[in-house]
Amino acid sequence: MQPECRPLSAAQLALMWPIECAAHRFPWSESLLASSFGERYLCVGLWSGVQLLGFYVADWLLDESTLHNICVDPRYQRLGYGALLLNDYLQRSAALGCQTWWLEVRNSNVGAIALYQRYGYHQVGCRKGYYRSDDGVEDALVLSRLQGSGE
Repeated sequence: MQPECRPLSAAQLALMWPIECAAHRFPWSESLLASSFGERYLCVGLWSGVQLLGFYVADWLLDESTLHNICVDPRYQRLGYGALLLNDYLQRSAALGCQTWWLEVRNSNVGAIALYQRYGYHQVGCRKGYYRSDDGVEDALVLSRLQGSGE
């Protein structure tokens, strides 16, 4: 069965939270994740039947969107599901009129950076000490994508 992307609702937070905790060393708080539902948010899950494999959270305003979180259950990582989620995000947000996309990524997350670059993102800045890390703090790379970039 090919996984499919479907919008999530706040009622499915109980399915999202364990994936968030398993996939990230420093996960979002449950209350922050719960605040990711609303009119200007895109909160979409990747499903295989009734099994949630991963999700993304983004917002959009006018012609811009920011990807805040993309998360794949560690049991299903390295299977191309991150790319499926990213592609769905770009398609859905473009359908809303977005022409510019933003995100921040840990500078140590080389796998994610490579994925984003395949989809036309490029570095436009750096936020020093943005993320917590085991060693204290870690820089975030600020990436941007313009309509017509990437795959």
